[in-house]
Amino acid sequence: MNPASPLDQLKDIHLPEAVSIWPLAWPWWALMVCALALITFIVVRYKKNQWRRQALGQLKNIATSDELFCVQQCNRLLKQVALYRFGQSCASLSGEKWLEFLDSKVKTAIFTDHFNTFAFIIDQPREVGTSIDVIQLKKAIEHWIRKHAC
Repeated sequence: MNPASPLDQLKDIHLPEAVSIWPLAWPWWALMVCALALITFIVVRYKKNQWRRQALGQLKNIATSDELFCVQQCNRLLKQVALYRFGQSCASLSGEKWLEFLDSKVKTAIFTDHFNTFAFIIDQPREVGTSIDVIQLKKAIEHWIRKHAC
């Protein structure tokens, strides 16, 4: 009789199963939730400010060669933005009240201090007679579009 070898009595080594990625640990779930929230925030913010980008694009397309036409188009653009953002309450405003309304929506007085003639040149272009620096006017309107608050 052959005595059994002690090595024959050993059992094979069984390796454990490979470590699976699932289920994820809680920090990974938290990271995914944060990433999803960030993406949602960016998309909502982008869509929310789409009107600003469109208004600034329209402002850039206003030609400055004809001063009166440029001022009229700038005023029309400001009215459109104000109507969109603040409703019909500003539709009938003109003159000094229009400029005061515009300045009330930003922290600094843009229009009442620098563009008083802008209040009257729309309604009485021949009587006002003073010229407006349309480049500065467009910069002021751009600042107002970017900075005004509801």
